[in-house]
Amino acid sequence: MPRSSQAGAFFRMTSPQERSRFVILEHDHPFLHWDLLMQQGEMLGAWRLLSPVVGAAWIAAEPLPDHRLMYLDYEGPVSNNRGVVIRVASGEFSVCDKRREERVYQLFNCDIGTTARCRRFDSATPEWRFE
Repeated sequence: MPRSSQAGAFFRMTSPQERSRFVILEHDHPFLHWDLLMQQGEMLGAWRLLSPVVGAAWIAAEPLPDHRLMYLDYEGPVSNNRGVVIRVASGEFSVCDKRREERVYQLFNCDIGTTARCRRFDSATPEWRFE
């Protein structure tokens, strides 16, 4: 399966009937941030959230390169002295709407809300919201 050539971009969107896993990890390197990782086939689409997930506020993000699936279940030190990750949320998601200007996902089995939204999905400065 081909990999995405753009950081944070899904190479294959799931259908509304499919569920995939996601995780949000607190990561203390190179500065405190939260990694949002969403399963897409054999890789994880990744974004660096620049503030914690609280309430229904828009959170500035930066696209990251795809991550390995192991991070769905991993907590602890990251190789090459790249800090430590701690799981703060996890669950499953399915695609509700994938319009160009905003992507909407239904969340399952998590305590941060029932919906995730990403506006400016394909830009260098996306924003995420969890409701």
